[in-house]
Amino acid sequence: MILLNWIRENFFGTKLDVAMTITGVLFIYFVLSTVISFILNSDWTLIMVNRQLMLTGLMPQEEIWRIWTIFSLTSILMTISISFWFKINIKGSIFYILLLLIPFLIFTTKNTVLYVLLIMFISIVFFYLGHRSKNSKLKNIVSKIIMISWIILLPICFLILNILDGPKMTLWGGFMINLILAAIAIFAGFPLGILLALGRASSYKLIKLVSTVYIEVIRGAPLVAWLLLAWFVLPKFLPNLFGLSDINIVVRAMIVLSLFASAYIAEVIRGGLQSIPKGQEEASFALGINSISTTIFIVLPQAIRIVIPTVVSTFIAIFKDTSLVFILAITDLLRIGRLIPEQQQAFFGKSIESLAVVALLFWVVSLVLSQISRTIEKKLNI
Repeated sequence: MILLNWIRENFFGTKLDVAMTITGVLFIYFVLSTVISFILNSDWTLIMVNRQLMLTGLMPQEEIWRIWTIFSLTSILMTISISFWFKINIKGSIFYILLLLIPFLIFTTKNTVLYVLLIMFISIVFFYLGHRSKNSKLKNIVSKIIMISWIILLPICFLILNILDGPKMTLWGGFMINLILAAIAIFAGFPLGILLALGRASSYKLIKLVSTVYIEVIRGAPLVAWLLLAWFVLPKFLPNLFGLSDINIVVRAMIVLSLFASAYIAEVIRGGLQSIPKGQEEASFALGINSISTTIFIVLPQAIRIVIPTVVSTFIAIFKDTSLVFILAITDLLRIGRLIPEQQQAFFGKSIESLAVVALLFWVVSLVLSQISRTIEKKLNI
């Protein structure tokens, strides 16, 4: 009875509610029936055959262990972080599990089933350990270990990809290269963006001018233009500067994405800095706290806390922007999704299936980032 009363009050309370409910149900039915019909009637052989290509690009088969090692470390770190720092309910757990199952189901083959099962088992173990350590005496130590692990994760990933005569960067590709480029852009762009935001808000004219010019110049041109600049112009105008002309195109893409991301993150952080009342700075000065300490320990933490939703939205946009590197002939996920139907005669004309999977993978990562942002917002009462 309680459920029926709730449905009646919320969906059929007035004539307008009835009309909107019927319209919404019809729309949902149309969308779901279209999607289900597409899934059931499409030929997914293209995806089944090219799973590894879509995941790792042109990386040789004997080097795939590097990718699964990285996925293992990342999965373990994610699960222990979620269980240790956030309150997880059954609904949230089911949601995250279903989302993470999508890429695993797409990329798992007979040869990689053992890898996937091992990753899942180890992740569950660390999830349990993280949950148990929440209320233990080692809580502070575990928290520091997790934070340090996130900081060194990216260097460790690069080490795994390059040790023991690893594959050349030109062979990196697929979904992996999109994730790596996004991670580099976020980890390098975020601290640089904070420095630029502080510089633009600085009272020192020269620092403010340099920061403002940098931000406006970078934001004044599209990312595609900067990527092409890194490919064609830099090697010609700066041929001897630190061997720039010899830098791999993948590294150039990383640099451009990081610089581009930093400009947009800087404006987001600056908005947070401007939202902090001036009275807090005046109070800290009255207590004898210098301007640097005031900014670092009082103003900046509050500013970042306020703009977390916008910062995460910027991170999502950066991740989606990594699909533009295909113009540099980097075999990222989008480029592979476009080329498979064109170059493999057996799948000619089946671009919709491959691009649908590409869109699904981008959507999954974006949704996971969005949900993490919401969880952080609830924890911080934003």
